Amino acid sequence: MTKSRFSLGVFALLLALAAVSGLAFRFKGERDGYAARLREVYDGTVLSALRQMEDMELALGKALLSQADGAENQYLNQVSAGAAQVQRSLSLLPLSHTATQRAMKFANQAADYSGALLRAGEITPEDAAKLGGLLSACREYAAALSQSRDSLTEQASAGTAAFYPAGSEPEAPAYDSAVSYPTLIYDGPFSDARQTGQALALGTKVISQEEAVTIARDFVGDRVKRAAPGASTGGSIPCWGVTLDLGDVILQAAVTRQGGKILWMAPDTADFSVEKSVEECRENALLFLEARGFQSMKPTYFQVYQGVAVISFAASQGDTLLYPDLIKVQLRMDTAQVVGIEARNYWQNHTARGLLAPTLTEEQARSRVGQRLNVQSGQLCLIPTDSGEKLCYEFKGEFGGHTYLSYINALDGRQEELLKVVESDTGLETV
Repeated sequence: MTKSRFSLGVFALLLALAAVSGLAFRFKGERDGYAARLREVYDGTVLSALRQMEDMELALGKALLSQADGAENQYLNQVSAGAAQVQRSLSLLPLSHTATQRAMKFANQAADYSGALLRAGEITPEDAAKLGGLLSACREYAAALSQSRDSLTEQASAGTAAFYPAGSEPEAPAYDSAVSYPTLIYDGPFSDARQTGQALALGTKVISQEEAVTIARDFVGDRVKRAAPGASTGGSIPCWGVTLDLGDVILQAAVTRQGGKILWMAPDTADFSVEKSVEECRENALLFLEARGFQSMKPTYFQVYQGVAVISFAASQGDTLLYPDLIKVQLRMDTAQVVGIEARNYWQNHTARGLLAPTLTEEQARSRVGQRLNVQSGQLCLIPTDSGEKLCYEFKGEFGGHTYLSYINALDGRQEELLKVVESDTGLETV
């Protein structure tokens, strides 16, 4: 009897141990899941702070270069707002660390100093020197934070208060004295021109679905194996849809019902191999446009993704570049053949302008850019604005290791726009 009770007791104990082990295993799984999610949150927090510091760097550079009335205040406000966001993001990390502490201290200084300049209402040469120091410091602190990102996330997830072993902390940037965000404009300046109101270049002829199929086939050329009606669209520019089978890729196109123009065309799939250069694609795109009646087109900016090169072209009139009349051409980079086009801006805005005569000479306009931008080139251009189109000189220059575009009104010398050129693995963009 005693032996039987002992056996039952052992069995019960083993059962309990199994249950506890099962619970422990389940809790461990849940704990690991929570830990992974927590790590993602902390990593997102560090990444957010890095992006905010990049925005601060951009705004600081523009505040130093801007010559437009009141524009400095706009950029200083962006610096102040960005600094507050950096502090807010980094304060969510449950640790005290050299990289975060110094970045938060810098953000506090940047916010204080930009606020002081806003209250003063002007940027003196001495202030400009300090802003230049802040700009350099912003880059260095952001670089240090970026290098620490993985370790910061790991230590924050583990709840560890310290990050670097004693004596191994990274050296602080030299500048340490106290003293919203920009919108990315895809593939070059002024890609989002006027897209509402009456389209200026479509003509008046109304075409049928059958005519649209023929127009799309002829537009692409002999590569088309089969063409058929596709999904039609309405909107401000109603279109007939056309499907084009090239054998190894399917293209979808939209042909305007009024005028019979290709509004856009795009491949169903991408991910082509990269065997041709951007330069080869650019040359083929220009030949393609010229053969289809798009004359006097000038290449501006480009993007590369999944084996597709997207080259932007703006029309020109004489020596003036017409940014509102923009076309984007997509080319597969294995053959440099055109597989897509976006021409809405062109058909919406293209027309012969009146006399594009500047009041200021290029040298007079260049003097309005300011001394901090090392100007490398200048040209006349027409840019879209909220109030219409404005004739400007576009000055391309270098400041602090980065390229900027300054747009000076060719009639009154006011700065209309200031953009920073960003070069990445995927191409050139402006912000």
